[in-house]
Amino acid sequence: MDRCLERDDAIREIVACLAGPFAESAFEGYLDPRDMAMNASDGNEGSSDYADAKRIYGELRFLMPRRPDWGRIEDRTARLVLDHWSAIEALAAHLLVKHDLQFDEALTIVAPHLPPMPAATPPERHPQPA
Repeated sequence: MDRCLERDDAIREIVACLAGPFAESAFEGYLDPRDMAMNASDGNEGSSDYADAKRIYGELRFLMPRRPDWGRIEDRTARLVLDHWSAIEALAAHLLVKHDLQFDEALTIVAPHLPPMPAATPPERHPQPA
């Protein structure tokens, strides 16, 4: 597998691990990305989400000569949570009622809150010489 693809997947996985603790911070009123990161790390340092994120971050040294700054990953996570807060709230409201959701149910709940996917443009066709 391409090292860049592995690195990008690892960073996405770190963001996914941090998203829950960051969403909790936002719910508690910490809306500045730095405050979110501080509160999330203080409240979740022993959590499996934070432990997984730190483990994956440590493994990045094998995929790239210079790892991205941890603060940049936290900023990316905070932007993700804040940009999609209405979807997170909708999902949380349903989880309070029904404690277990299937993927299709969750997708149906958050879909109205997400930006539309860009339309794919077909490749240009060039006429073949006769």
